[in-house]
Amino acid sequence: MPNQQRVELQMPFRPEYLPLATGCVEQAVQAYGMGRGEAMHLALAVEEVYSFLANRTTPGQRLRLSCRFAGYYAEVVCRFQRGGLPVEAFNITTTVSSDDEKSLEEMGLLLAARTVDQLRISAEAAEMGVHFIKEKLYPSVQDDLPDFAATGPFHLAEPEAELLKQFAVRVHSRFGAKTPPPFQCPGKLVDMVCCGEYDAVLLVDGKGNVGAGILWHCRNKLAEAYGPFVFCDQPRLATQGLEACLAKLARQGLLCLVVQQPPAEMPDGFFEPLEAAGSVLYRQLEEDNGSVAYIHPDIADFYRAETQRLFLPRQLHQALRQGEAGSPRSAFSARMNRPAGQVVLTALWVGEDAAAVLQQHVKALRQAGFNEIIFQLDTGEASQAELSPALLAGGFVPRYILPWGGRGDVLVWTQREEA
Repeated sequence: MPNQQRVELQMPFRPEYLPLATGCVEQAVQAYGMGRGEAMHLALAVEEVYSFLANRTTPGQRLRLSCRFAGYYAEVVCRFQRGGLPVEAFNITTTVSSDDEKSLEEMGLLLAARTVDQLRISAEAAEMGVHFIKEKLYPSVQDDLPDFAATGPFHLAEPEAELLKQFAVRVHSRFGAKTPPPFQCPGKLVDMVCCGEYDAVLLVDGKGNVGAGILWHCRNKLAEAYGPFVFCDQPRLATQGLEACLAKLARQGLLCLVVQQPPAEMPDGFFEPLEAAGSVLYRQLEEDNGSVAYIHPDIADFYRAETQRLFLPRQLHQALRQGEAGSPRSAFSARMNRPAGQVVLTALWVGEDAAAVLQQHVKALRQAGFNEIIFQLDTGEASQAELSPALLAGGFVPRYILPWGGRGDVLVWTQREEA
């Protein structure tokens, strides 16, 4: 299990308890070793949620607050009775008008969303949770390493701190502005591995030079890898590193491994493509005993064909509204990679206005200069099936399935041209 620390607190929604909530977050996050700035941002997010709900909840309702530290980020979760929070305030397209009293009341929630690095909304039975994530601040790569002409022999080495930092610098030297996020800050990569959320295989020569490496992290039953990257004139190191990675993963009970944007030195015979261009590779690690996928009829044929091609046993449930009431409002999350001009959208909350809100996001992101917009739809969430017609109408095309990429499979859509 990842190395994590956690603090939990329960309290009623009463104004006099607000300093207890914010003080708990601020003190816990700083005790974890994060800076005062990161702690204040998380405390502010909790303050805005607590203050908003304290004026609108009935007596007896309580907040369940948890603070979790995972090595390179802190997550604060506010859990409360479902239905009390206007989720639309968390959209990046939300604006505040001095002429709109409702938007002024929700301004604090908008501010809370802007002060953190990631936001997620969860719901179980009658309870809703708002998850705020703030990452530690790390220095970026300062100096690139010079090229080296090591000829080996190379051996597998434990991913120790200095070797991981060297690995990050070598990847950065190769990719520059398009360096994958885990390698942009060497110290961050060390903490990612030390906390257990990531793991790595490194091949090192007798002088401590990293000749090749591969990094991966796990989510649900899926492992996603970066690499293998080879930094010397020994292409066989890619095969050696990949085989060592697979040996480690075999002991973890995972079902599959994917590599997005595989490097040129990726050896043949280990993977099969998830999509036609070969920019995402897939390997099954253990037998997949199947799962349920909630699918809209508009994309059922595509989904069925892809699962059959990949030999994924899936029970498709066509998810359609049949007169039941739904949430009126929607919220989406946008994970931006500005150097690459790419943004990944996911659903925070699906409501009846999803098509209009999605269109607003696409328009705003196009105006901001993003030329590649990706949407990741979790087929393990029945409510997300309703998004398929809106995505198709907005010019999105289903591209491939990421098995077990979320609660269930993740269906990846792309929109490269203006709809």
